Amino acid sequence: MLATLEPVPVSLQVVNEMPIYSFVFKLFSSNKYLCIIFPFVLAITQGFLLVGFNKKFILINNRTFLPAFFYIIISGSMILVQHLSPALIGGFFLFFAIDFIFRTYRLEYASNEIYLSGFFIALAGLVWIPFLYFLVLLFISLIILRTFNIREWIVALLGFLTPLFFLFVFYFVFMPEQNNSLLLNFVFAELTQVEKFVQPDYPYYIFLSFLLIFIIISSFKLIGNYQSKKIKTRKYFEINWWYFLIGVLVFSVFKRGSIEIIYIVSIPVSFLFTEYFYSVRNKTFLNIILFCIYFCSIYIQIKAHLN
Repeated sequence: MLATLEPVPVSLQVVNEMPIYSFVFKLFSSNKYLCIIFPFVLAITQGFLLVGFNKKFILINNRTFLPAFFYIIISGSMILVQHLSPALIGGFFLFFAIDFIFRTYRLEYASNEIYLSGFFIALAGLVWIPFLYFLVLLFISLIILRTFNIREWIVALLGFLTPLFFLFVFYFVFMPEQNNSLLLNFVFAELTQVEKFVQPDYPYYIFLSFLLIFIIISSFKLIGNYQSKKIKTRKYFEINWWYFLIGVLVFSVFKRGSIEIIYIVSIPVSFLFTEYFYSVRNKTFLNIILFCIYFCSIYIQIKAHLN
């Protein structure tokens, strides 16, 4: 994922005022090598968590390491996010939120899982504000996986509000010099302010264009095989699509939705690509795709380090 221990200078702003990320950033920022190694370890760990996730919920019928492979290759190719990214750190909390969401399928009493899902989404938001938008994913998932129950929706909202409530209580009691209204104004501004799209260098366009083409091809293949899959698997992939869509919308519109969102959208994309690889018998075509992924990733690394 990282071609050198010397970080490539990037223009991306890494200062983040959310409390969890501020703590982690202060912990590691004094050592530039830890700022490289720690994100690398986090990305590898996240990749293998995806393998365990697939083993638990069986999105892909085969036991495979391909989800980890695609996640590491896709997210690690972005030079702009090879640092102590809040999206990478917060992605762990969001991952556990999705895990609890998936557990609710055909579970008679799922209030605990729903509460914890909302709780972890809020924790992710305390690392990186755009994750707060994924509360929408929780409600969409409840529609997909369960029959409507107003109490479950209230429980989801309570789980989401709990970390935010304790945060404001903590600021009020232990940090009176920090005006809570300033924190509220900051969060509101980050959630609502729209900024112009920042155009990356052309190597990123090449790589992202190739990924987009592959996503479209894989999606059509999945749609063609959709009716042959178990109902549970269909629902899980439907949630994955909403997961991807929300991530793309956050990246496209909102201030904090930078290229770092690649850490989020690469998760559902990894499962989509893995499903495609196991549904296509033409190995030559698959090898060509893998070669293109490798080539684009290596080209981005070389181009960034030569500048």
